[in-house]
Amino acid sequence: MSANIFIFSACDAWAGKDNMRILGVTTDETMVYAMIAAKIKAEDMEYGGYGGEEAWCCLQKDVKNGEVNFDKLKYGFVQTYEDMQITESVSLVEFPEVSVAYEELTEEKAKAELAKLELGSRSLVYSMVEVRTDFGYTCFLMPGICDRDSLESNDHFQEFMEDITESDVNTSVYTYSVGRGESEYPDEDELAIIEQYTDELDEEYGIDPIQSDFISFYYEAEQEY
Repeated sequence: MSANIFIFSACDAWAGKDNMRILGVTTDETMVYAMIAAKIKAEDMEYGGYGGEEAWCCLQKDVKNGEVNFDKLKYGFVQTYEDMQITESVSLVEFPEVSVAYEELTEEKAKAELAKLELGSRSLVYSMVEVRTDFGYTCFLMPGICDRDSLESNDHFQEFMEDITESDVNTSVYTYSVGRGESEYPDEDELAIIEQYTDELDEEYGIDPIQSDFISFYYEAEQEY
């Protein structure tokens, strides 16, 4: 478990948050007791319903017996927070979305995903395909070098053309290689990683253009009889 963080503030008699003034922040519990004691000795705060020497004695007794109660403090307020750590799941119970932001900021998630591609020992060849028809536009990645046959059999292309019976199809194809070693074609999961982390891949390995092409044809959907 991580340590608690204590935020010690001066306030009014009603502990109104609008006029709190932070005096000190610490993870040392004894230190926060010492800060409280200093303010009690200066007669700026009260404890246990007492002021001055009586308050000081009351605090001393509670510290000795392990019974300090911050609610007994008057004109002072202590907020206690857990020092959140990404390695401790309990830290994320009340703020679960922080783990995603943490991974993005530290690039830990990107590093883990890129490691799955094993680009230190192989290279992956893929194509970015831009398809234009009379009815719209789409862009997606395909494994290997795209030609008409592989384009028409691709799931993304078929989904895009699902409601189109006939149309001119104009396709720009840009083929790339990334990584080091013998060339292979990525699977769908690997293509998804490449698409999401293109900038990181380029920075880490360099993405090399292989060729560009243009495929144009007239599309007619197969008729069912």
